[in-house]
Amino acid sequence: YDSEEVQTELRQAIAAMPETLQMVFLLRELEGMSTEETANTLDISPSAAKVRLHRARQWLRDTLSPVLAPE
Repeated sequence: YDSEEVQTELRQAIAAMPETLQMVFLLRELEGMSTEETANTLDISPSAAKVRLHRARQWLRDTLSPVLAPE
């Protein structure tokens, strides 16, 4: 895979992610917000934000590993 293909796969995976996970992931990873800022923005507790971020990252790993695994 070249980097453009990987970016396309990543964008598609993020778009398919459940919204509750997607919002936390986008705010933390793309917007660079802290856990506290993310929690305040989404009106959830900081611990819920951490759990959702963990689940989002795991979701991406599970979704992308079959696609990007070397043959």
